Amino acid sequence: MKRTRPICLLLALLMLASAVLVSCSGGTDPDEETTGRPSVTDVPASAAPETEPPDPDTVHDLPADLDFDGADFTMATWSGWALLTRDWNGETVNDTKYELELYVEELLNVNVTEYWIGRDMDNIKPLDYYLSGETEVQIFNLLDRDAFNNMLEGIFLPYSSLRYVDLDKKYWYSDIADRLSAGEFQFMTLGSVQLNSFRHAACLFMNLAVAEDYQINVPFDDVDNGTWTFDKLAAYKGVVHHDVDNDGKISKEDSNTFGSTEAAQNALDTLTAADIHFIGKDENKLPVLQAYGNEKLIDALEYCQNLFFDPTDSPWKDEEMSKGSSYYMFVHDRELFMTAKIGDMANGELREMESVYVVLPFPKWDEAQENYISRTFDTLFSMVFNTVEDTDMVGAVLEAMSAYGYQHLIPALIETSLQKKYNNDPRNVKNIQLCFDTRYVEMSDFMIWDIFGDTPTWRLMTDGKFTPSSWLEKYRNKAEGILDDALEDITYLIKDMT
Repeated sequence: MKRTRPICLLLALLMLASAVLVSCSGGTDPDEETTGRPSVTDVPASAAPETEPPDPDTVHDLPADLDFDGADFTMATWSGWALLTRDWNGETVNDTKYELELYVEELLNVNVTEYWIGRDMDNIKPLDYYLSGETEVQIFNLLDRDAFNNMLEGIFLPYSSLRYVDLDKKYWYSDIADRLSAGEFQFMTLGSVQLNSFRHAACLFMNLAVAEDYQINVPFDDVDNGTWTFDKLAAYKGVVHHDVDNDGKISKEDSNTFGSTEAAQNALDTLTAADIHFIGKDENKLPVLQAYGNEKLIDALEYCQNLFFDPTDSPWKDEEMSKGSSYYMFVHDRELFMTAKIGDMANGELREMESVYVVLPFPKWDEAQENYISRTFDTLFSMVFNTVEDTDMVGAVLEAMSAYGYQHLIPALIETSLQKKYNNDPRNVKNIQLCFDTRYVEMSDFMIWDIFGDTPTWRLMTDGKFTPSSWLEKYRNKAEGILDDALEDITYLIKDMT
């Protein structure tokens, strides 16, 4: 049923709810922090009101009189990864999602529905749904590697078929459009509604209490000056080390330099930050293997292994132990750095810790590298079935959603992240925004999950039986076979589109 509540009233209620939420958010007063620990500088909980018109490149250009007469816009997303929400609950991001849905419905006169696979629908796959002949669901929101594999099945439309989608706009992240293309065609986009692409952006957490205790410099100036490199990070190795039981390996009762919230991602985060890739694109925007004969890639893998997986300096034995031990050690001021994701700030242990920590981007490979690069993974992409009858309606809804998300939802998420306890230092504000602005996603990278398994490079990093070169050679035939199959499918898709 179409919602008829006036959008202006809903916006007013949302503003009131947000004001109450911010006023009640509390947090420890900086004056109450532990004596001798670095203090946190207060910043306003909410961004200042806009005093200038928004950048035209962040606002959609949909016709003002566009009206789809109550048409249904229906998408499906795996439970736990939903893009939208179903009601107000007083939480800023949730309510902004709901406001987005109501805004689009009011703007275009449509009914927006998101089915949650596994809750509202059976655990059905896109191809099975497509072959069933059903057409109610027009869009599947798919995790990156699933999006790539399902793209190869030829059941989705390229975004150039959607009249109202303007991929040159900032909210579609036009600077990375080529990375998400198969030849000249784009079947997936990185819009501004899929919040996990931000939450899963790689970063580093640095414990300021440990830094102060060991008189260690916090590299804010290096980050600002563009001189924060892997050599600078490696210089910290071993500066925090205390093996309590003298058993030659780190456990959660010891102290160490490097830990991780998800160690299995460290190698891929490192490679991406250094602008190195197993699979890239050729001049025709088609996937090509770049891992073999790539000495820089070997160097980066060896660097990662020596820095993050040294058993004398990291609780590295297995992924679960590493994650649990690392959180414990970091929260109890026994660990200097954790490789992490921005979304890890929402972890309850980190919110409750007494000490202050700061956010840093993953370093550059060297100072010659132009920009910092923050790998993001488990990103959702909206894939449009080629059976869609009204592509104008689907394109208009996607355009309005992403434009509104860029203007309102992304800022709400960043603002909420910055309101987490001990994460409102102005330098954190800058670095969290830096990690967001430098997110990297590459369609060709999605194939590495099929080549190397669910946790690519994890076994190489931890079992000590392989060198990076021998490990890569082990997978060479498989990698080449998967790439050849993908190229055949992509070539067929391109031929069919043209």
